[in-house]
Amino acid sequence: MSFYHEPVLLGEVMGFWLNEIPGEYTDCTMGGGGHSHYALQKLSPGSVLHGFDRDAQAIDYARQRLKPAAGVDLHIHHLPFSELSQVLKPQSQNGILYDLGVSSRQLDDKSRGFSFSTETPLDLRMDQNASLDAQEWLFNSSSEELSNALYRNSDMRSSRRLARNILAEIDPNTEVLPEHIRRALLKTYPRQSRDINSLLARVFQAVRMEVNGEIYEIEVSLRYAVQALKPGGVLCAISYHSVEDRAVKKTAAEFLQACVCPPRLPICQCGGSHRLLKKLVNKPLLPTSEEVARNPRARSAKLRVYQRL
Repeated sequence: MSFYHEPVLLGEVMGFWLNEIPGEYTDCTMGGGGHSHYALQKLSPGSVLHGFDRDAQAIDYARQRLKPAAGVDLHIHHLPFSELSQVLKPQSQNGILYDLGVSSRQLDDKSRGFSFSTETPLDLRMDQNASLDAQEWLFNSSSEELSNALYRNSDMRSSRRLARNILAEIDPNTEVLPEHIRRALLKTYPRQSRDINSLLARVFQAVRMEVNGEIYEIEVSLRYAVQALKPGGVLCAISYHSVEDRAVKKTAAEFLQACVCPPRLPICQCGGSHRLLKKLVNKPLLPTSEEVARNPRARSAKLRVYQRL
């Protein structure tokens, strides 16, 4: 069976996420089992690996592909990672991993509507059972809502003008195609025609993140993941663009400070004992040039690593 995708920063992740102690470990973004495949070979007998994904195709693929080593249990959960609390008990996990964003398989499967390389109608749902796809979201969005999404999720400049141009190009009676977005981009940024694919990718990212509620998912999931870690347990998070990375940093920061009193309060009244995390790496780890040459989709990856106190 071919790989669903090549796992990014594999050596770095395995070095932090797993250890030789039997225990429970969780892959919150299992996909087709990229990192989990290697974890199952490395985990000690008596260990348990939980895998979460909301993509039914990924779940089916992982169930076929992943074969635990002797003495290791695998539990695959068809759930978004915002619902970790349904499965993981507080202070039960030795290590938790996130590999955020869209998978290579989702990008390469033209029927999923994640790619702008062909004129396939926009879909962008990570869970194809979800009722709202990208087209419905666009049809029901106001210019202000779309503008806010473009700015918030992709840092698009002139987002208001771009939002108006996108909505002018689409018709609720016909399918939304990449060409509609492309025409709106050329109207908005006529001098950047050479950058059209980069701009398209950013629009697709902005809409995809709204359709899938990705920032909400990250924030809710990370907050519970901290509670689910044992003292000494490790949290690894790989992000691929600044918006994801900011969400990870902002949420983790809630658990890095001991005092949570309002800044204007002259004396600490919270007890100063709220710190639950420490950084294991001060700066995010990046892929090597060799890895990027082998797997170009790794080029923007950043790995942040924290430990539960």
